[in-house]
Amino acid sequence: MISIITTVKNGSKYILETLESIKNQTFKDFEHIIVDDGSTDNTVQILNKFQFDNPNYKLLLFQPGSLGRGKALNFAIGKAKFEWVAIIDADDIWHPEKLKAQVNILKVHPEITVLATKTKLFSKSFEFDDFKVITFYLIKPKKMLYKSIISHSSVIIKKQDAVYDEKRVSQFDADLWYRLAFNSDKTLALIEQELNFHRIHETQSFESSKGQLYQINAIKLNVKYCIKTFTIFPLIIYAVKYFYRSLIPRNIRFKRVK
Repeated sequence: MISIITTVKNGSKYILETLESIKNQTFKDFEHIIVDDGSTDNTVQILNKFQFDNPNYKLLLFQPGSLGRGKALNFAIGKAKFEWVAIIDADDIWHPEKLKAQVNILKVHPEITVLATKTKLFSKSFEFDDFKVITFYLIKPKKMLYKSIISHSSVIIKKQDAVYDEKRVSQFDADLWYRLAFNSDKTLALIEQELNFHRIHETQSFESSKGQLYQINAIKLNVKYCIKTFTIFPLIIYAVKYFYRSLIPRNIRFKRVK
């Protein structure tokens, strides 16, 4: 079995679409742990109604109050019963074959610590491709310094390795991937097909009024591991990306996102 975890705060706009995408997975052997991180909208009511309407869907809802992102993620991990944990944020979507593809690979390659999939960005609409063959490769840690390879909602991770840094204010996932990638005992891999769909909207950290702080924290994290590995060129790339994001309007940056 797989433990799926989601943390949510005021996610009423998109949470039902996320739940439906999980419900439609061809792999059905899972529990879904949802931690409500102090929602003040009708998120909890939506979750309760979904539970009532879908009695065979194993949803475990926890309401510990406002913990903050890092603590809420670790709280959810702590409630997981199984060795492997799949993560999905409350506004993203999974391809119906996503979990099945990952589980099939992990059965053959249990040495993998983190198995992600490629991710497609979307705003309002999306289409699922029909993949005849699923392929993957092992991620070289230094490549992660050049660009973001792993999307949070695409990941299945061993529960024992899923420990978020609660002291952070952002980049909880990127920090975890870096820590694991640069640990010689851990193996990270990426499925080459787009099985995860990441929604772009204005309330996200990197698109909100706190976007500049988010980008600065991303650069700081990148600098930390560039220094550790004596790698300089990624810093130039991150600096260019930062100024690009700062100067180019959102509607132009995501012009191709449907």
